[in-house]
Amino acid sequence: MQRPTGDDGDVGEQRYRRGGRTVGQRLMLMGLVSGGAGALLGGYLGAGQSARQYLAERAHRLPTTVEGWFFYHKWKNYRVLLGSMKGAARYAPRLAGCVVTFAAAETLLDRLFGHVQMASSVIASTATAVGVSLAARLPKSSARRARMAGLGVGLAVGAAQDFVGWASGHPPVYVAWAREQLARGR
Repeated sequence: MQRPTGDDGDVGEQRYRRGGRTVGQRLMLMGLVSGGAGALLGGYLGAGQSARQYLAERAHRLPTTVEGWFFYHKWKNYRVLLGSMKGAARYAPRLAGCVVTFAAAETLLDRLFGHVQMASSVIASTATAVGVSLAARLPKSSARRARMAGLGVGLAVGAAQDFVGWASGHPPVYVAWAREQLARGR
């Protein structure tokens, strides 16, 4: 039995491919990769915080014997490992959620515009940055920096995706439009 070829089928979905991946593949891949990156980042930050906290809590009574230092480091390593796992569990879903929100907004905008374009990436990343700023209740200066970072990420991601599409034989919409305008002018 053949699958339908409308917006829900394979042929209709070809218009919304970015980086050679379908919408579902992109959301899954971006969520997994960003979740892994968030876990690594959170683990690193959580381990560092736990190590400093362990030292601060015991600075007034540091060990004086070799055996005491052995147990000090043994328990410190346990606490650092636990802090690393807590940090990974805290950061992984946050980063994955932000990235999947960006990808979903980008896909929604692609569908609204009717084709893939860099503007979708720019608008989606800026909107995601604004949403994160509001959710985190950032001060004005930090929110402004977050918006600018979102704009920069959107431009970079959109340009990279347009370049990949162009390299595979699908020029961006604005390039096709410019060629059409130049051809009309001649």
